[in-house]
Amino acid sequence: MSLAGIRAKVSTALSGISGLQYSSKAPAVVNPPMAFLALSPTEPISYDFTAQNGSLVYHFYVEVLVSMGAALEQAQDHLDNYLLSAGSSSIKAALEAITWTATSADVCRVTGVSNYGNVVYGGTEYLGARVNLDVWRSS
Repeated sequence: MSLAGIRAKVSTALSGISGLQYSSKAPAVVNPPMAFLALSPTEPISYDFTAQNGSLVYHFYVEVLVSMGAALEQAQDHLDNYLLSAGSSSIKAALEAITWTATSADVCRVTGVSNYGNVVYGGTEYLGARVNLDVWRSS
């Protein structure tokens, strides 16, 4: 599956979370609460994950940004709802519900959350976190 195909699948999955704006790529303008998909800057793709041209793994994260608003406590509650492991606002649940076909990718796995805290994006400060996602594809 191409990167564009993976972005499309993730976009469809996250569009089911009520109130969450989503972009399949880093947006020029953020309209919080917002999430967008990005490849890991340190290891975006692992080739030949298994021996002899075997599977490949795409390492993504979904950046989630919420408005800081007047109270940090409210922003944390808002962000935390997206980081739950289950439920209608759970990014993890939405991603792991993606149906991958044999011609696209075999499986995706949400591996955790990182970079929880203040994020400056486009000159504006948000509260954010990264939901880490690996997508495996067999050759």
